[in-house]
Amino acid sequence: MIRPWIEGIGNLSIKYKLFLSYLGLILIPLVVFLLVNTFVTGKENEKEMIYSARQVLKQTNSYLEFKTKSAVNTLNMLVLNEDIQELIQVNSERYVNDIGRWIIDADKLNAQFLLAKNNPDISYVRIYMKQGLASFAESNELKDLSRYDDAPWFSLLSTTHIEWFDKRYFKETDAGEDDFMHVLRNIPSHLDLHQSIGVAELGIPQSQIQLILDQTIYTPDTTAALINSRSEIVGTAGTGQNLGISDTALSVLPAFAKDNLSNGILKTLDYNEEKWLVGAQEVEDSDWTLMLITPYSDIMSLSNKSRKPMIAVFLIIAMIALPLSFLAASSAVKRIKALIHQMRKVVRGNYEMTSIPSSQDEIGELVRNFQHMLSTIGSSIDERYRLGKEIKTLELRALQAQINPHFLYNTLDLINWMSVKHAAPEIGEVARALSRFYKLSLSKGEDTVTIRSELAHVQAYVQIQNMRFQDGIRLDIDVPDSLLDHPILKIALQPIVENAIIHGILEKEDETGTIMIRGEQIADLIVLYVQDDGVGMSEETAGRILSGETPASRESGYGLKNINERLQIHYGDKYGLAFQSALGEGTTVIVRLPAVES
Repeated sequence: MIRPWIEGIGNLSIKYKLFLSYLGLILIPLVVFLLVNTFVTGKENEKEMIYSARQVLKQTNSYLEFKTKSAVNTLNMLVLNEDIQELIQVNSERYVNDIGRWIIDADKLNAQFLLAKNNPDISYVRIYMKQGLASFAESNELKDLSRYDDAPWFSLLSTTHIEWFDKRYFKETDAGEDDFMHVLRNIPSHLDLHQSIGVAELGIPQSQIQLILDQTIYTPDTTAALINSRSEIVGTAGTGQNLGISDTALSVLPAFAKDNLSNGILKTLDYNEEKWLVGAQEVEDSDWTLMLITPYSDIMSLSNKSRKPMIAVFLIIAMIALPLSFLAASSAVKRIKALIHQMRKVVRGNYEMTSIPSSQDEIGELVRNFQHMLSTIGSSIDERYRLGKEIKTLELRALQAQINPHFLYNTLDLINWMSVKHAAPEIGEVARALSRFYKLSLSKGEDTVTIRSELAHVQAYVQIQNMRFQDGIRLDIDVPDSLLDHPILKIALQPIVENAIIHGILEKEDETGTIMIRGEQIADLIVLYVQDDGVGMSEETAGRILSGETPASRESGYGLKNINERLQIHYGDKYGLAFQSALGEGTTVIVRLPAVES
């Protein structure tokens, strides 16, 4: 996986390698700093969250203990009050004939409740008695205990301990419709502390407990819960992040079973495949345990918030570093790029030197050496070109001195045959055509002729060939008059026409066909098309013609390869011959010349 990346980077240009290097020098330290900062910030945020959780747990527990201690002290004062103990043991027969006495005793008892009623945390006071006032008549504050023997809370009430119950143990209350937390204690006999003579009850609004729990929510998904000794949830606060608060609190509580929770404990626990920060502390003067449950995702969220500014700064630096690194890399390789551009021009055959800024460094020395080498190569090519042109000229002149003897012998043989057989004027016509053909071929020793003269040369050649092959060859010429006086190398078209006749038309079964010569000017380029309807050739054969590897190129005089080389030497590499051919459809030879006035 890594090796292709390394090879890909190795194949990049120097500019992009430098660009990546500069970018890496800037961004890698920033990335390392960002990662280290993220790690350190995460740890610090975790410490702060644990400290905050500990403080919230401690403060919340203090508020709850203030409530429970106040309620317990008030309740103890009531159950130990001598007047209350006396009045709840009075025989109810005392009031049968003296209702006024009942009213007096009831007022006396209510007077003992004033201290409890003045406590803002207590909504009501209630006394359950086996005898006394309630046995004769009940009120909101005086209840006959015998009617509550089957009440859920009665069986759980301890003889000496204070018990806390939530609304699930009371079907209804006479104090109002609000939810209450009920604090109950047996009233012991002053003669025997283990003997209960009644029950005292205080009602604390659940809203006061809820208000304290709501203050514990220090993160969006923190959950607070109060659990009693019977593993019942008596109060909750927080969203719980779609968790079942009861299930979560009760599930993690056993983790604190062996811990002393009087001072509060914080632990990191795993539950439901998530990590949680859980705190637990007992609430004094009650059987409650306060639990504070915070998902670690909240801690991570806090870290993400502190990380965002750093990421924003990183992105801004990266956006600035990207163009700056690219500019620095481009500047560093500017001379190398110019040198490469010059080399590519040399590959395409352009040896003209261009000015490249130089200096005394390694790149400057490379530029100077390359320019010296280019100058040497250019001189050598010019000399080779001159020599090659002279050689081709000498070859042509030698060829003009001994033009295809086979053609001359065949023509003379034709003249002889015609003179014997016909004694007709055609003999004179052949002789005139032959004379014109050789006259145009020699053209007074000139290397170039006009296109008009070259076309006349082709016409003379085709006229002679038609006398040999019974007018089986048709020649059509469609060259604009504006092109006829432009120069062309001598004997450039005749070998092409000869090749079309011998290897194209005469290869057909009926040995007849048409040769079309067309011409056009495209900007500064003259294009001549020599098209035949002969047998054609494959693309592979057409591709080998200019290399001289086909029979056609060897048998058609000095060959099409030679014509192409002469054109390129005389006019340049972008001129010369090209072929278009298909088997059974014919061949088109394209001749490209510069548009130069004669």
